[in-house]
Amino acid sequence: MDNIIKLQRAMPPGMEAALVTDGSNRFYLTGMRSSAGTVLVLREKAFLFIDFRYLEDAEKKVKNCVVVEEKELYSQLGEALARKGVKNLSVCAAQLSVQKRRQLAEGLPGVGLDDSDALSDLLEGLRSRKDDDEIAWHREAQRITDETFTHICGFIRPGRTELEIAQEIGTTLTRLGSDDRTFHFIVASGRNSTLPHGFATRKVVEPGDLVTMDFGANVSGRIADMTRTVAVGRVTDEQKKVYETVREAQRRALALIAPGQSCREVDAAARRYIYDRGYEGCFSHGLGHSVGVDVHENPRFNETCESLLEPGNILTVETGIYLKNTFGVRIEDMVVVTASGCENLTKSEKRLLVL
Repeated sequence: MDNIIKLQRAMPPGMEAALVTDGSNRFYLTGMRSSAGTVLVLREKAFLFIDFRYLEDAEKKVKNCVVVEEKELYSQLGEALARKGVKNLSVCAAQLSVQKRRQLAEGLPGVGLDDSDALSDLLEGLRSRKDDDEIAWHREAQRITDETFTHICGFIRPGRTELEIAQEIGTTLTRLGSDDRTFHFIVASGRNSTLPHGFATRKVVEPGDLVTMDFGANVSGRIADMTRTVAVGRVTDEQKKVYETVREAQRRALALIAPGQSCREVDAAARRYIYDRGYEGCFSHGLGHSVGVDVHENPRFNETCESLLEPGNILTVETGIYLKNTFGVRIEDMVVVTASGCENLTKSEKRLLVL
């Protein structure tokens, strides 16, 4: 179903109109990426106000809104609201700066602004439940990601730098059909692998290093997110132990994922296993996050999220252990919640590979 229609049908009786200015929600509603633009959603009509830089592209791509060249935005918004007798306008408070909120209030005199969390929460809920088309795009993005992993395993060898590996990942994703490089890939080797979000450097991969790679393709604006850790040349008993602990913790979490399950409880299953094996304090991030238009969305697997899983949710499951100044291991899959459990979209090998 068209995402504008989804929003219109979900708007509660007291929500007369919705205004969206941030890039992610604008893309979700219109299907077009741009650095600017304002979407106004009324109950039976929607407008995209966009400047001349994007006008021609919008006229070709955006089919669910009336595309209007933005000239005097607040006057144009005011006229559209007045024609429908709208007196209150809901805005995405989570994505609206204090400055922008003040400008709206000054530019739309006589129109009340609802800057509660109502619209942000409504859009977040809609985005969290993927339809069949969105799931298909994520599935294809993950297929490309899996194929890229297979290729990169043949590329990694002692003497390559982390930056060279990251560049090869990006080039391969694009060659295989990824639309865009949506987030910064992580390639971290040796001691750098203890940094959960350590980006690629000029460090040279050496025999005995573990190499952690976190990356994903983008198809029709929907993202894949996967992490694999491989060994180069040789592997120690300690590295094997940590790796197998991470893999088993992930398996236990995956087994729990089903509609109605608490996100917090899924996180707890993996966390308890890691802590019980002597690694308390070495798994400091959440177990996972939703993926969609953005790489990090809600709901999330962590120690505080009480959200219950629903069919159509797509989340990552990423267990990790990071031993300070020594090495780290992370394994991350992407799953879709189904009516009876979950489908793991990630097919890449999870046995410890020694390259």
